[in-house]
Amino acid sequence: MPNNKPRPNKSFIKEIFGGGQRQFSTFDDLAQWAVDIGRAESVKEIREKRTDLWGNLVFEWYTQGQVACIFAVRLAKEAAATSWLSAVVAGKFDADAVTALVDAAAEAKAEAIQLLFPGEGNAAQAAAILTSLSLHPRWMCTDVGILEDEAHCVSRQIGLRWISPNKDYESWVLGLADFEPTPFTRRFKLAPFVALVLRPTPPIEGRAPAVTGETGLPASHLAHLDDGLGADQTKRDKWTEHTRTGKRALLSQELLSRARAKVTFSFEKNEFAILMANAKLYFKTQTT
Repeated sequence: MPNNKPRPNKSFIKEIFGGGQRQFSTFDDLAQWAVDIGRAESVKEIREKRTDLWGNLVFEWYTQGQVACIFAVRLAKEAAATSWLSAVVAGKFDADAVTALVDAAAEAKAEAIQLLFPGEGNAAQAAAILTSLSLHPRWMCTDVGILEDEAHCVSRQIGLRWISPNKDYESWVLGLADFEPTPFTRRFKLAPFVALVLRPTPPIEGRAPAVTGETGLPASHLAHLDDGLGADQTKRDKWTEHTRTGKRALLSQELLSRARAKVTFSFEKNEFAILMANAKLYFKTQTT
């Protein structure tokens, strides 16, 4: 039997590497879909009042593949079963409260948690969040620089790290937003929020290469999510390669320096000094 259930419109068109196009949903496309299936009265209502729907719309966005990670696509389809948590963090920003949310997710042994911060969804909001967390003893902001073969990249790449309660590992945070120069794979078009996504539990040997973070601790990141493949390393390697090639195709001519796992947000060079003026930033040899 044909499936007549409405599906989200995909109005965001991307030219991909090697020719051709891919289409993806904007936030408003997904909000309209939620209206079409009876979850709300209007897109305006969802944007302004129904923040309870936002998490599910983000999961639906992941499943379309714009994030260019086969593992994330698969896990987002089963977010509840895989304990990928979602929380909307509204009101005055409180770094202690945000830390407590991630700590609770770690205590619950969640695979991942995404924190959605309502607002303009622009560089200024992202920078304000990073600045506040950089001043908290359980977080670190680091300038992660650029790739050696991308010397022409003039944007500034900042990586946010959450440090576990026992200080035995750090977690790399991925940012989602809709501002330049956010790479396409993290560009949730028209989103009325900035999102932070991280794995609050330790890195798992064998799921991804072991990495030591800027704190000197083992680094946990989204590649360590449970992919459900068990001991099937052949399939895991295949998915990893498909993720790599898919990411390159979607980024097309965009710079890879901005789309690395260690990067949370990138900022335009001419805005960085003002936006991050009060942040505590770590470099390889110094702290500023």
